[in-house]
Amino acid sequence: MGMHTEYNAEGHRAIYDHISSILENEPASGDAQVPPALVFYEIRNILRPHFILGQIPDLLDCLAMVDTFRRYAVEASSVALSWQEYYMKEFSSDPDITLLTERELKKVQDYVLNDKRDRLHYILVTKNLCLLHVYYLMTAPESCMLAEHLNDYFPGCFPGHDIPSKLLFQHGLSRTEKQLMEETYQECKEWILDVTQWEEEREKEQGQLLVTLTAEQADAEFQQAFQEKFPPPYSQEELVSDLDDYLDIVEKMIRKLEGYFPSAKVLERLKRAV
Repeated sequence: MGMHTEYNAEGHRAIYDHISSILENEPASGDAQVPPALVFYEIRNILRPHFILGQIPDLLDCLAMVDTFRRYAVEASSVALSWQEYYMKEFSSDPDITLLTERELKKVQDYVLNDKRDRLHYILVTKNLCLLHVYYLMTAPESCMLAEHLNDYFPGCFPGHDIPSKLLFQHGLSRTEKQLMEETYQECKEWILDVTQWEEEREKEQGQLLVTLTAEQADAEFQQAFQEKFPPPYSQEELVSDLDDYLDIVEKMIRKLEGYFPSAKVLERLKRAV
């Protein structure tokens, strides 16, 4: 059993900031790629030991990177299957050819076959994170940022203000995925209108009482009343579990493919180790 240590929030934040700075400063050239391990680490640093809801925009960008890794892995798997089919015909004429084993071939085939399923998993988690962050912002200290984040999640939601989203997940959405996000915005818009109406009615009903409370008391009372009236759209625990499942799928895929098809750098390290 490991030694129990008290959670150090300041140290946790320092690690998060350091990893973020590395990711932000990675070269954008085609030859350079953000190390997947860093992205997975940053995501888990947001989720644990406590889910930092205020960091959901950063989480969404990291998650978009993970899906890029997955799509690249699926593309590489598809190419590998084509070469496997080709070399199976040429195998007898070249004894140096190494083919995938039956078990490896099944794994690679599954990566390609499950592409749509895994993409949908990612899109649904992304959508749910957007809604959870909007819910969080309704009572958060940074609630003044709600409009900006709404535009990032649902570009064009404010007529007359065509401001592009800053988030990575918006790039490359299919028509069906865009439709899903549009439907999600309508759901979100109706919910915000309900909250606004509730706030106005509450102020009228409790106007005199609110005057007698301190700012801290009024805020605490509002938080409690809001949570009782409007439960979260999703359980944090279930959302984190869904996210963990997706990360696990992609992480295992990357590890397997790296084992099946070692990169030049990996081969060099193996040669030096012999």
